[in-house]
Amino acid sequence: MRKLGTGLVVLLLVVAAAYGFYWYQVKSKADEWVQQLAPFAEVRYSGVYAHPDGTVGVNALTITPRQMHAPVSIDEVRVRAGSPLVFMFGGDKPPEQLGISLKQVRQGLDSELFRTVQQQSDLMLESNPLYVSPNALGCGKVRQFDINTLRRMGFSELLMDINLNYRGDSRARKVGLDIWVDIQDMADTRVELAFSADPAQLQNPMMASGSARLETMAFSYTDKGYNQRRDRFCAAEAELKPNEYQQQHQQLLQQWLSSSGVELPQSLLSAYSELQKPGAGMTLSMRPVGGLGAAELMLLDPVAVLESLNLQLSVNDKALALEDIDWTGLMAGLAAAGNPARVSGARETAPAPAPSESVAMTEPAEPTSTPAAAEVQAATPAVPQRSSRQPVVKRFQPTPLAELSEHVGAQVRIFTYFGNDVEGQLLQADGHSVRVLQRLSQGVAEYPLEYQRIQQAEVWR
Repeated sequence: MRKLGTGLVVLLLVVAAAYGFYWYQVKSKADEWVQQLAPFAEVRYSGVYAHPDGTVGVNALTITPRQMHAPVSIDEVRVRAGSPLVFMFGGDKPPEQLGISLKQVRQGLDSELFRTVQQQSDLMLESNPLYVSPNALGCGKVRQFDINTLRRMGFSELLMDINLNYRGDSRARKVGLDIWVDIQDMADTRVELAFSADPAQLQNPMMASGSARLETMAFSYTDKGYNQRRDRFCAAEAELKPNEYQQQHQQLLQQWLSSSGVELPQSLLSAYSELQKPGAGMTLSMRPVGGLGAAELMLLDPVAVLESLNLQLSVNDKALALEDIDWTGLMAGLAAAGNPARVSGARETAPAPAPSESVAMTEPAEPTSTPAAAEVQAATPAVPQRSSRQPVVKRFQPTPLAELSEHVGAQVRIFTYFGNDVEGQLLQADGHSVRVLQRLSQGVAEYPLEYQRIQQAEVWR
């Protein structure tokens, strides 16, 4: 009995020592990670979690970026790589399985991060005073669903659960990645990816991206409260009932599509309407035959790539037929949506002229004629009069991009394919891009625009 008791004690001491070494390795890895992030963010945690099954992590993690001062808090961080030996002894070989779970990720909408996002949104709306986002049509005076609008809806923070799972099979040369994000009171999203790739090449991202081929991608979305809250908010803004707001939104959206020259198939219009309902769900999957690699993305045009993806779409468990859709016309229409009306019907308002220019373009008024003056004029020999020169009427005129460098300093209007239109002074133009200075109520802003994004340029001349 004494030997048995001694053996048990020794065994317990060995297990305790092994677990202590295991816990110490996890603690060392966590502290090392904190030190690596120190130049970029302040990281704090309250305790280390180390389970014998190989699951490790930290509790009450707080990350505060140095520049944004927007702390992100996470109640629990859990990482599982299959075996405790991975964390005890390390190794350069990627694990066959890796799971990362983040519980209760919390970020306030009043943080500096979202304030910066809102400022950029405000500048965009100010530079396009007539712009209304298509999904905000019918929502009273709301022009887009930005951070301020979310706060008015009642959202004060984003509270999320995030799970990432990786699988690598060296024999079959397969790699899988699943991402799940559950945003409380908003939505649930899942993404599943499957690649044909050698897991050993993941240590070299350039090599992995060059040889990997996408075999499957599936995306699913489920509303968990956002649609209902949006309907109530927009109905109150428009002084309507929620169902009346949805009807008005659909009508305005169809009018916007029609005025923009976009012919959206009725099946997609119906699917969009179904997706706006509370609790709606959508699943989009693609399984390209033979896989899709980087070479196809670089060499094929977007429409050809889209047609090779073998797309499948279902909304509220109803499959949609996508075979008969004219992707070429649809993509071209959506890319230019709204721009033709802005280009052809844009106002021809002149920039504020300089004082000298105003005086030069003003003609003197003719004197009032009287009978006495008429008799004197009749007795006076006719003198040939100079024909007064008509002032040249300036206006915004379409100008080829190659000629913009000849008009540096002039007022210009730049219309992009994606609706970010800019009007201001042309500061610079070369063979690839332009820079435009636009005056805003908050000051001035410079906009660099590449030629490939520009649909039309106009110069005041």
